[in-house]
Amino acid sequence: MPTLPSVVTRILPLTREPDAGLLDFARVIETDPALTLKLVALANNAFYARGGGDLTTCREAVQRLGSEGTLAALLSFSLLRGRHRRDFHDVWQRTALAAQVAKILAEKLCPLHSGLLFTQALLQDIGILALSAIDAQDYSHLVASATSHADLCRQELERYGCDHAAIGAWLARCWGVPEVLAEGIAESHGDPADGIATTACLRLSGRLADAWLQGGSDRQLHQELAAISTYPNIDLDDSDVMDLAERLLERLPDMAALLAASLDVERDLTSLLADGKHQLFELTLRLQQRLQAKEQELEDLREDNAKLDAKASRDSLTGLANRDMLERHLAQLLRQAGDQDLPLSLLFIDLDRFKQLNDRHGHAVGDVVLTHFASTLTDAIRGTDLAARYGGEEFVVLLPGERPGGAHRVAERLTRWLGEKPMAHHDDQPLYITASIGISHWEPGMAPVSAAALVELADQQMYRSKRGGRARVSMQLTSSHHDTSTSESDIT
Repeated sequence: MPTLPSVVTRILPLTREPDAGLLDFARVIETDPALTLKLVALANNAFYARGGGDLTTCREAVQRLGSEGTLAALLSFSLLRGRHRRDFHDVWQRTALAAQVAKILAEKLCPLHSGLLFTQALLQDIGILALSAIDAQDYSHLVASATSHADLCRQELERYGCDHAAIGAWLARCWGVPEVLAEGIAESHGDPADGIATTACLRLSGRLADAWLQGGSDRQLHQELAAISTYPNIDLDDSDVMDLAERLLERLPDMAALLAASLDVERDLTSLLADGKHQLFELTLRLQQRLQAKEQELEDLREDNAKLDAKASRDSLTGLANRDMLERHLAQLLRQAGDQDLPLSLLFIDLDRFKQLNDRHGHAVGDVVLTHFASTLTDAIRGTDLAARYGGEEFVVLLPGERPGGAHRVAERLTRWLGEKPMAHHDDQPLYITASIGISHWEPGMAPVSAAALVELADQQMYRSKRGGRARVSMQLTSSHHDTSTSESDIT
């Protein structure tokens, strides 16, 4: 849809003005029917509406779209070229003046609908632009030959079977504009005496704009307005009509002069298009930079969340998995073992006489022992295994894919290292510790077992090690590959 060059010359400087607000853009846009229709349709698109109500005014549309959405839509304008530009200047002048007239009438007759009526009046002749796109040369001749706006509608009906009001309403519906706007466009060229106050304001706006643009006098305006008091559902007396006429006669000359001056602004269209293209390119770059910045923020947020998740899943002192992470991981490993027929073993480790160590050397030394033991434990297992601090001086190790013999070798390795490596020093003396270890396991063919039950079995074996003199490894045994019963055996 073609846009007024004069509007473009006002928009482009605004796009370079860092302090330009949305209201500044709205004031310029709402003088142009093509841009208004574009923005209102875009603002009511599902992406921008997001379940919100229908918008019917340009100012509401730019508020919903925001500065960047508005700029992107504005800078995709199109301009008329060639000898038919003057015809469309007349159309723009009529609709822009009619929009102002509709607003003045609405302020008197139906103030709550002034914004809607302004937009409806501005869009009432949008079908002329659509017909010009379909049948450019012949329709231009038809516009030029029409003796009045009513005559133009009559010739359209003869030539196309419908007038530009019907086509404008169809176009608005195709673009997704709210139905109330489409209905207003369709009804804009009827008899003002028919319908309610809002309909009368809309239909009168075009008539009054025509009367003024055709060199109308005060008398012609008074004649049009005098009929208002006879319309059904409009409660105006003669004094109200006189007041309305005075307001129009006071403001119409200045508005018409301003519109004429604006429409006469000429500028090389190629230059305007190039300038607009350059501004759109700059906007695209800014949006791309902001998108990259947002993507980086999102990536940083993902990293922060991952760190928080890891922190929430780790024991703060030892850095091993915490109990919550252990239980979630064990349940997952048990499901995987059952699905894939894989063995799974579990070590339950308790540091011997740890309370006495704390009482004798202090909790700070105890924390050092726990930290160094966690490091030793990590060194003793594979990268696919999981070591966790179960609570206090208790630790659990998950050994996926490991049968009892392999689990026993891990426990022996850890026991041997504890005998060789002190876990702390106090008063320049090395502190060695021992651990009681219990082993439980699940193998294909055994009855299903829960995560809690597997931990409980290993815990029981650990207590057997305690009762057997500590510094020992006790292991759950099965009497049969398919038997779920257990027997016990101590291994020192």
